[in-house]
Amino acid sequence: MEGTLFQKGSFQQKGSFQKVPLSSPHFCGFEQMNLPIVGYSVESLYKIIGWSKDKTMIRQLRTLRGIPVELGHTLLNHFILLDCRGIMEDLSMDYLFWLAKILCSTPLADDLLVLQDSIRADVRLRVLGGDGNEADFCGNGMIYAAAKIGQEMGVNRIKIESASGVKLAIKLDGEWEVEIGPAIFLTQELAKIPPFLLQGKSVFGLVRAGEPHLVINMPAAFSRSHTHQKDFEDYCRPLRDITGIEGGVNVTMVFETKDRSALIRTYERGARRQTFSCGTGSVSAAAVLFDSPQNGSEFDICSPGGRHTVIYEQNKWFLRAAPQRISNGYLTDSGLHLPFSGLESYPVQSALMKRRYVYIEK
Repeated sequence: MEGTLFQKGSFQQKGSFQKVPLSSPHFCGFEQMNLPIVGYSVESLYKIIGWSKDKTMIRQLRTLRGIPVELGHTLLNHFILLDCRGIMEDLSMDYLFWLAKILCSTPLADDLLVLQDSIRADVRLRVLGGDGNEADFCGNGMIYAAAKIGQEMGVNRIKIESASGVKLAIKLDGEWEVEIGPAIFLTQELAKIPPFLLQGKSVFGLVRAGEPHLVINMPAAFSRSHTHQKDFEDYCRPLRDITGIEGGVNVTMVFETKDRSALIRTYERGARRQTFSCGTGSVSAAAVLFDSPQNGSEFDICSPGGRHTVIYEQNKWFLRAAPQRISNGYLTDSGLHLPFSGLESYPVQSALMKRRYVYIEK
């Protein structure tokens, strides 16, 4: 069944809570957690996205009809990927930011990934958030792009140009491992935060591992297994802008640690909400929790979306996971065209339904 995301109507949801067993790889052996499992209806998905009536943007869109689009995720960190290789001279950044704001306001995407041609690497990846800014880096997005380009080229080793430089990606045992780089502790920026803003909060550190993350301990008022997403977001949202870092910081909360494992959640500054997983959040948590690791050390950092393998080697951090493509489609004059067969029972968190939606009257 196919259709465009441009139909008048309301968005409906259905769902129930499901226990994740102790043996689930998602949680590295931690105690079971309650995760909402929601079934989207195909008909309601078609009604989520429609373009605004901005005539300038509509004219831009009409010149780009047919551009390949993908919907996918890495550990349930969802992306819409726009393949703009070969046509970027016709595409303005204003248009891309406008498009990102629309797409990332829906349950379908946390970020918009844009592929461009590169003279320095196999491809250039840009990551645009719903806040209208371009991210410094996205570990999960890098993994997703690496899998796509690697499959197209028929290779297991590629280079990707990002806002943080050229990064290496390697396929290992069905997963993709990407270079994050060094974890830089921002001690001066942390010291500049007025103490009263962090009163009562246990801070592990402020670190930049591709993206800036304020890593904090779970407050006593929270339950490790049953903290509601709204409570988590309400707690983290004021912390996003407490530093002088442009665009704010991501907030990663540590709920539990065990041996070489940790259970975390991340409030992402670009998405302006909790995401199921965050690659740079996993690396930042590993860097502050497991100080001075030996070369070759591996850590399991777990979040509601699954488990990242985080590796330390020669003063650099690496991230490994398996991405998944959900659907392929293309841009049309009036919206996105994506085949959603098989997506009706795709598991997502019910809290995603609380995002703001874009409606267009037909």
